[in-house]
Amino acid sequence: MTENELHEKIKEVSKTIFSYCMAKTPTREEAEDLSQDILYELIKSSENIRDDSAFYAFMWGVAGNVYKQWYRKKLKNNTCELTDNIASDDELSEDDKSDIYLLRRELTLLSEKYRKATILYYIERRSCLEISSALAISESMVKYLLFKSRKILKEGMNMERNLGKLSYDPKTLIPMYSGHGPNRFWEFMQSKIKQNIVSACYNDALTVQQISLETGIPLPYLDDDIKELEDKQIIIKEGNRYKTNVIIITSECADEMERSVTKYHELIANKIEGFIKETVSEYKGIGFIGSDFSENTLRWQLAVILFMSIFEVGYNETNVLKTGWGEPAYIWCVEKLNEKHIFNYSQFDSKHGDRLYFFDNWKEGNYKSDHHDFYGNMRYTNIFCDICHGDYTPLSEYDLEAVAEMIKMGYVIKENETYRATVPIYTFEQYKAVVDMVQAFISNELVSIIQELDQSASRVLSAHTPKHLQNQVNGIASMDKFVNAVCIPATILMDRNVLRTTWHPFEMPTTYVVLKK
Repeated sequence: MTENELHEKIKEVSKTIFSYCMAKTPTREEAEDLSQDILYELIKSSENIRDDSAFYAFMWGVAGNVYKQWYRKKLKNNTCELTDNIASDDELSEDDKSDIYLLRRELTLLSEKYRKATILYYIERRSCLEISSALAISESMVKYLLFKSRKILKEGMNMERNLGKLSYDPKTLIPMYSGHGPNRFWEFMQSKIKQNIVSACYNDALTVQQISLETGIPLPYLDDDIKELEDKQIIIKEGNRYKTNVIIITSECADEMERSVTKYHELIANKIEGFIKETVSEYKGIGFIGSDFSENTLRWQLAVILFMSIFEVGYNETNVLKTGWGEPAYIWCVEKLNEKHIFNYSQFDSKHGDRLYFFDNWKEGNYKSDHHDFYGNMRYTNIFCDICHGDYTPLSEYDLEAVAEMIKMGYVIKENETYRATVPIYTFEQYKAVVDMVQAFISNELVSIIQELDQSASRVLSAHTPKHLQNQVNGIASMDKFVNAVCIPATILMDRNVLRTTWHPFEMPTTYVVLKK
């Protein structure tokens, strides 16, 4: 490497070296000094660089060695201890400020009970008796906490503390839920702090101090979230360490799972296509309200009941764990939503026991109905089911406003002075006949394929899952079949125009009602 080439390289990496030093030192001044030392050593040793391709490996080797020498020298001079009088910032010399930085850093890593006692005594100048009253503990316990804190702080100040990857590259996790009851897991996990605590503790059990270092978040800002996560069993504590109690499907794991089951997609789609074409006439013959709908709507309705039944293959409620909210459900997290996850399945019961089913189709935003139109609105569900019964009078002015909104959304049509739902309406017996037809097909044609698919996905997920979560692998892997045995085959059928997304204007293709027996 020529001298000019070396100087160009040095100019190119100087900002990188300075950033490295800023992460390793408590002050900007020390970072500047350390970076100059590294660059000087790099120039002095440049004759040892074999060629251009070896420059960066050589650079980081030099940086690491210079930093170790700097750190050992600093430790020899580091004698700062916690005394009864801590100087304020304006009373400190520049040399003292680096020690105070280390002291403050260690304070953020103290667990809550030690931190509170230390701050009350040394910062707020409270007596042991006052601290005892404020924390509702004995004076002897206060003295023990202060003694222990001094020891922890002194040891910590003499340690190198490296922040983890999550401190500069935080994760975004998407909470997933499948089960009974409202999905409270989704709202609970919207906090980025919670998501990164869960990420930090996934592969390794960590102390609260290690969680703080891994996430780059001081413990005072983590305490409440850690307690909430533990309370809802999202993380569990063993000794003084926490570990994540839900499976995380990483992007790499998701890609590998998809590759392992790709061969089943066309096979499942072919069988479903044959079933729909051969069975739609028999399905119409059941005689439910809406059996005279357009061919495309009827194909979708038959397919929707089939898709929901596929999802339930192998589902055993007795194996489903209870969440921290008390409902049996599968909960897990993914690093990215599968773009092929184009359906959402929901159901709502009316006050009379009628059931309204939604199978939202979100492919390219081309959807006709959406369960959010009724979600959390029992009044809408009750009024709509009454209309399905033919019981639409008397309607109050308030109810008529709701009906007008349903007309606007396409769920109801007004004909003369009556109202008609735009969805198929089944009696209990009619719906059972359709489900029996669908389940017979699944048992004969699809069960063995779906079982192979589940086993293939389970093997991949198991390889990416910590040992203590292996009991959840089969259940969570089976949730993935919603994409692989339903969404992707359905997309294939849409591409073939077996199921078309050019909807009839007065028909809901993926929503229906089952009236109580």
